Amino acid sequence: MKELKFAQDILQAETPGETKDLIIGLGFNGLFFQRWYPDTMDNWEGHLAEGFQEHYYAAQIYRFCPVAKAIHQWGRSYTFAEARDTISIDSEQAVIAENLWSFFGMDDGVVIFSGRYNLKSALILTTEGPAESLYRKYAGLLALAAEKLDQQLYPGHASLRQLSRDNITLSPIQQKILKLQINHPELSNAAMAETLGISVNTLFAHHKKIAKKEGVTTFTGAIVKQLEKKVAE
Repeated sequence: MKELKFAQDILQAETPGETKDLIIGLGFNGLFFQRWYPDTMDNWEGHLAEGFQEHYYAAQIYRFCPVAKAIHQWGRSYTFAEARDTISIDSEQAVIAENLWSFFGMDDGVVIFSGRYNLKSALILTTEGPAESLYRKYAGLLALAAEKLDQQLYPGHASLRQLSRDNITLSPIQQKILKLQINHPELSNAAMAETLGISVNTLFAHHKKIAKKEGVTTFTGAIVKQLEKKVAE
């Protein structure tokens, strides 16, 4: 009866928040949603420990995380434990990724795929302990919930945050700032701010955030790091 009521409630849920609360009620402690385009991705932190995604992406831990690797390599739903057992990654790096999940109280979890219009999306759920039993018990309901969220969080939805897949650590405006600085170093800060349609103070605030995300102390250091990446490519 609980499963039937859950299915009915999911179908009647009017907002992503309502759907999220129903899913969390099954026994999960974290939830976020992602959708992928060729160059960008949509992201929604429905219910997630504060600071996790900033650490996960800013430190580029996602690059050597089996959970993230499986998202792009597999077309079927899976548990974090399954991805960790199956995908081979340098042990030290994989341990760093696993430890970060654990640090935020998300030792295991489930990735449920959905998507429309040839766009792949996923509902990522986390658990404090093993997720296999929850996954087996509610697999069908979770698939229904993932489809519901994919419909509710349609492309362009105001709750979605869009990130670049090439440089996932930086927001679109931060990428524009870096690109403008690299391509037009002759411009003053005032001219750059005017070109971007923001104030000089906002530009400076982004400079600090960019430096932090790039793991350096100054905006100049972030520029040097970007130029080094281009040379390496």
